[in-house]
Amino acid sequence: MSRADQAQETKQKLLDAALALFAEQGYSKTSIRALARRAGLSDGILYHHFPDGKQEIFSVLMAQGVQQALSVLNKVNHDLEQAPLADVLNTLCEMSVALFSKHRELLKIMMRESENMQLNEIHMISALFETREHWLADLLAQRHEQGNVRLMDFSLAAQQFMALNLQYGLAGLFNLNIGCDMASPETRAQMIAQTVMLWSPAG
Repeated sequence: MSRADQAQETKQKLLDAALALFAEQGYSKTSIRALARRAGLSDGILYHHFPDGKQEIFSVLMAQGVQQALSVLNKVNHDLEQAPLADVLNTLCEMSVALFSKHRELLKIMMRESENMQLNEIHMISALFETREHWLADLLAQRHEQGNVRLMDFSLAAQQFMALNLQYGLAGLFNLNIGCDMASPETRAQMIAQTVMLWSPAG
């Protein structure tokens, strides 16, 4: 294994340890010593890879989560642009459920430690949702030109739909019974059918 590979492996070991500890006991209560011990490394090794300590590790965890989410979402963009609108919305819902499930620990840390988040981390999360909103708004505008969607505020419609995904994702994250269960295919299909009806030229 090359020195660069060893360094990357060590950094990832520290990030994995931080994710586990931040989720278990919170960012503020996690010490550098506990974090290094969980990873089986010394404090000095931690600061070698992350000179700014916990805050830098937290920022990298956030960046990794956002980049992974964007990568997954961007892979399906082309296919979705050609799909029926109901299939587009269903796929977006399924991906939201999957992303909330995969990044469950990171999302809980985000909610619990929001006061420790720096501006760049907040901007990363905002950019993730804004990217999807703009993509969906553009798609709705294209579908309107094709005669499949009525004239409306496409940006607002996209914001509302993405907000629903966020609401139901957070409800699932904290086991809250709010609105429909996005993880249920039957319930999700009903919600999507209602949305498509409202957006249709005859809606």
